[in-house]
Amino acid sequence: MFRKTVLECGVSYDRFREDFINSHTFHAVRNPAIRNDHQVNLGRIAALLMYREDLVRKYYSGESDHETFLSCMRELMLEGGGRPKARSLNFECFFSDKVLTLLAQAANDIPLFRRPVSSKDMGRLFNECSANDVDPLVANKNTVLAYFFSQMNSYGLITANYQLVIATNRLIMGSRGREYLNQHDLSVALVRYGMKDRPAKMRIDRWVDLIRTARNTIKD
Repeated sequence: MFRKTVLECGVSYDRFREDFINSHTFHAVRNPAIRNDHQVNLGRIAALLMYREDLVRKYYSGESDHETFLSCMRELMLEGGGRPKARSLNFECFFSDKVLTLLAQAANDIPLFRRPVSSKDMGRLFNECSANDVDPLVANKNTVLAYFFSQMNSYGLITANYQLVIATNRLIMGSRGREYLNQHDLSVALVRYGMKDRPAKMRIDRWVDLIRTARNTIKD
């Protein structure tokens, strides 16, 4: 279910987690012992989904079966004394190859960065939230980049905390190529961009709409 919902359809992990728990809360069986077992199992799964996204992605990104579930729960309960790990800070998205290709085309057309980017670059940025230390992404214009990410959030494609994600993970350098963008940089750039009717706005809006349409298209 995780693979199809999050990885293939692009639903945010938080939305998947909440829907999964809510859809398994009630049990039709009246036997108290069975109902108690159900609550115990649901509690463990809720802890897995809430605190160990890393394990969910580790065990359920590919084919899975009952043994997969047992291995995942065993690691949840035994590793590190059973203490939950903090979730990694990310854009709460997982884009398909088709969407990543569109993102690369958009980034190069607008342009968002100083150098041309590929779908692989976009996968590293959005899906993995990891920086390219060898050839880092440098904003072409901070204002344009800030507006693009703002629209990605407005269209429901990435988390509202995208500025924090970019800053914490040191994903993109400012247009001067000296320092990585922080939340203050992005906020100021967005305000400055919104003060005028910029010609790139329509181009960005068009690309983001195409990206949203592609993300929402479910393969047969």
